[in-house]
Amino acid sequence: MIVVPQNPEQAEAMAKFLHDTAGINPSAQLTMIGWVADGKLQMAVGLDSFIGKTCAIHVGMAKDWNYTPKEMLKVVFDFAFNAAEREMLIGVVNSKNENAMKYDLHLGFKVEHTIPGMHADGGDLVILSMKKADCKYLEMKEKAA
Repeated sequence: MIVVPQNPEQAEAMAKFLHDTAGINPSAQLTMIGWVADGKLQMAVGLDSFIGKTCAIHVGMAKDWNYTPKEMLKVVFDFAFNAAEREMLIGVVNSKNENAMKYDLHLGFKVEHTIPGMHADGGDLVILSMKKADCKYLEMKEKAA
């Protein structure tokens, strides 16, 4: 089930989840969407750094969770590209985080730039992007409608 924080306590809990699972330091403009299954927050997506036609996207998943429901993907990308009127999403990943790299590339993100050795533990800082025109999850939503 898709959830968004309804009060400051829920916002704080979801922000803590993103911090603990994805290393995100919450900003005042952080917008969060979560997925609850079995009565527990299993994943959360945060959007922030709204600059021009872009924003940053962050994904955190519970340790034993490795699934993203298509409904969640549709809602996240619809919000980012349509409701928030962004034309491009930007993700920053540690090259040593092979699961995150594989996940983001599978979703359709493309490598824009790599900065050698500038992420934690000497990993490369990889800047990924997805343009609205390339988002297959928006197409899924439009076909379903």
